[in-house]
Amino acid sequence: MAVRKQIRCGVVGYGGAFNMGRAHLSSMAKNPNMVAAAVCELDASRRAVAVEDFPGIETYARVGDMLRHAELDVVAIITPHNTHAKLAVQCLDAGVGVVSEKPMAITSKEVKAMMAMAKRRKVMLSTFHNRRWDGDFMLLRDLIRKEKIIGKVYKVEAGFGGYGKARDWWRADKKISGGAIYDWGAHFTDWILNLVTEDIDWVSGFQVKNRQWRDYSNEDHSEYTIKFKGDCVANLMISNLALSSRPKWRILGDTGSIEHVSGNDFLIKSIVNGRQMETTASAYDSSWDGYYENVYRHLQGRAKLVITPESAARVIGVLEAANLSALSKGGAPVKPAFK
Repeated sequence: MAVRKQIRCGVVGYGGAFNMGRAHLSSMAKNPNMVAAAVCELDASRRAVAVEDFPGIETYARVGDMLRHAELDVVAIITPHNTHAKLAVQCLDAGVGVVSEKPMAITSKEVKAMMAMAKRRKVMLSTFHNRRWDGDFMLLRDLIRKEKIIGKVYKVEAGFGGYGKARDWWRADKKISGGAIYDWGAHFTDWILNLVTEDIDWVSGFQVKNRQWRDYSNEDHSEYTIKFKGDCVANLMISNLALSSRPKWRILGDTGSIEHVSGNDFLIKSIVNGRQMETTASAYDSSWDGYYENVYRHLQGRAKLVITPESAARVIGVLEAANLSALSKGGAPVKPAFK
């Protein structure tokens, strides 16, 4: 794809929930060389909102019409999870680069189709893992991978829990969303896979549905365990059935530990010259606009893509394997499609 100095950007989906269409276009347009050019949205009232938000923007009701007429370089797909793959393949086939909202898709089969089309048309494919620029993750990454302050990591515990019925909407419908673990679990999985970089051996999953909460089909408690090649194990818990939760992060290494204590603060313990040392560290400032700045620089041939399709695919491989394992007898380990 021949990319102009000025990148023309579009979004598919401009729904009112979270206003993610506006968020994507606003983040893109913070770079003066990225232009909010087009919106595709079925709801005419939301198309009108898009014009109010971005005066002069082109609006379309059909993806095909937008691809034929808007002359886009990149499009962000902001629609229910089970539509990401089909829309991405359609856009890629038209020679338009794609940013899929997280999760990239629901199944590894869908992901492979997306990656194959991107390769065939020689266009960019990425997933909106903008939380790779979260301040707490960047702090953990530096402490663990650069400073090696706790030595070799052998155990990661991550996630959060609370107690309360889920909202009854498409995100709570397992057929559409993929399951509860595909929401915040996509962010956490991306983080975990960038803190522990070894290949994955297997994934084991476990899920619980509150039998009294029948308004939706998603699970109320989801967790998985990843066994990496070597000695490291990671466990993620996402629960709205947990009256007692646990720290967002607890990471153990062979010479120390890191634990989230409150707010932006982490407690760090380590062995230095045979002595146990203890300190606290605060998260960096987050810089979510760094995602689209990297996309722009990549499209200009000035930077490697940070969120590659291969890295996003690993996330889906884990989530899919966790679902498959949870449905099997005894949570049997499953090898993910992407190691």
